[in-house]
Amino acid sequence: MPGGNKVTIFALAMMLCILLQTSISNADTFPAGGTNGWGFSMNDWPNDKIFKVGDVIEFKYPTGIHNVVQVSKAGFDSCDGTGGQVFSSGDDKITLAQGTTYFICSIGQHCANGVKAAVTTK
Repeated sequence: MPGGNKVTIFALAMMLCILLQTSISNADTFPAGGTNGWGFSMNDWPNDKIFKVGDVIEFKYPTGIHNVVQVSKAGFDSCDGTGGQVFSSGDDKITLAQGTTYFICSIGQHCANGVKAAVTTK
């Protein structure tokens, strides 16, 4: 049947769009560091949370005092923001992808003093 494959592909594409929209619409927003915000009082903040793909982490902090750098695991472990994506607005919203996403503050010794978080989606 001519055109039958096109209809099937279109139907599958539409179902995928609906599934993706449903997943995104169920996303939650988590303030990094909880009520303490992004800073020195992280206290293993993400450990008791369940994150999903599409959830948003909101980093609030005084501009110029902190920043957020999305880094690799190696950058996280060594507190090295080289090559990472830097955010510095004071109100950064980052959508989580599959796996573990690593964040550090690259200002001074902040990361070495605990301004860092590894967030894993389930």
